[in-house]
Amino acid sequence: MASDTAALERERITARVPKDVRERLEEAAELSGATLNQFLVQAAIEKADQLLERERVMRLSERDSKWLLELLDHPPKPPNATLREALADYHEATNGDPNRAFDWPTRPDEL
Repeated sequence: MASDTAALERERITARVPKDVRERLEEAAELSGATLNQFLVQAAIEKADQLLERERVMRLSERDSKWLLELLDHPPKPPNATLREALADYHEATNGDPNRAFDWPTRPDEL
């Protein structure tokens, strides 16, 4: 009965590929000692793991990790008036859309 449950939990994935691609995959599977299906599943899992790790894990150098931990332990002071004004100018220039391209207006020389 346990094998019936395991069989029910499996899903099928199909893919259509050109003949030369299939032949290439079959050759690689044979060289690795796996069936074509085993080879494809393992290759897909490896690629998925790489992509998921790249998207989920942030790697920092020793210097950057120390900087981040220091920042977390000692957060910066609240923004001063000049920084708040710059942020307001930024929001005005982008209309609140951080993905919007824009040209900064020229600032007076007295700054």
